[in-house]
Amino acid sequence: MSDQPTVTAEGRTLKEALDLAAGQLGVAVAQVQHKLDLSHFRNQFGMTTGVDTVKIIAWARDAQEVAGAEAAHAWVTELVSKMGIEGSVRFRVRENQQADVRIDSESARFLVGKQGRTIKAIRHLLAESVGRQFPTWTFHLDVVGGEREDAREEGRREEGADDGPRHEGGGRERGRDGGRGRDRGGRGGRGERGNERSEADVEELKRLARKVAERVRSTGETEIIRKRLNSFERRIVHLAVKEMAGIGSESIKQGEDKVIEVYVLDKDVIGEE
Repeated sequence: MSDQPTVTAEGRTLKEALDLAAGQLGVAVAQVQHKLDLSHFRNQFGMTTGVDTVKIIAWARDAQEVAGAEAAHAWVTELVSKMGIEGSVRFRVRENQQADVRIDSESARFLVGKQGRTIKAIRHLLAESVGRQFPTWTFHLDVVGGEREDAREEGRREEGADDGPRHEGGGRERGRDGGRGRDRGGRGGRGERGNERSEADVEELKRLARKVAERVRSTGETEIIRKRLNSFERRIVHLAVKEMAGIGSESIKQGEDKVIEVYVLDKDVIGEE
């Protein structure tokens, strides 16, 4: 990093900040490396505080550092196109030449296949095909879907029912009963009454979020909170994670449900107590 020119960028989400940084550096987003500006998350007394934006210090990777990931992205993009499936393909580069490729499509269920057989076959082909050219790289492939349908629900929900801060795009969730049914424990649906939670419930969710975030910060490994939560409950988790400097969260689709992915934004916080 010391030999690379750096820029600072601030956005409502990490994705927005990275897009801005990429524009300033004149490179693709995947070539942007970044470090969270931790001072942005601290008050005048040096204590961690919640903020509404993300601020990063960014610099460009060497093109060779992302070559394997770009090849995997191109391969998956071409495959999806030849299958006649509409959707977008994104990728992220991790340390030690690891590439995470994600397909976002309304036809996600067809890509996953019965008992996950189709996606397993695609992963195998990806490793065999691109892996021959880039044998030192490791490739991870996932599929998400339904985001555009979720996004259409945004205009129909109150602000308080939002999933809260995210670091990549995503819409809101529509309940199977249209948001008017009853959720677990006999409580109301996801409308106004469904957002009423006792203080104990809220604190329990916050403790869960902090516990997972602390573990992620300790190990550096991404974790998934699979507990079934509605949009209001996920918002509580997102806000609690946001208070943890260097840790991010995102709501992602898994089958018919949404789960929360908690991950490291800034590798320098790994191992901090």
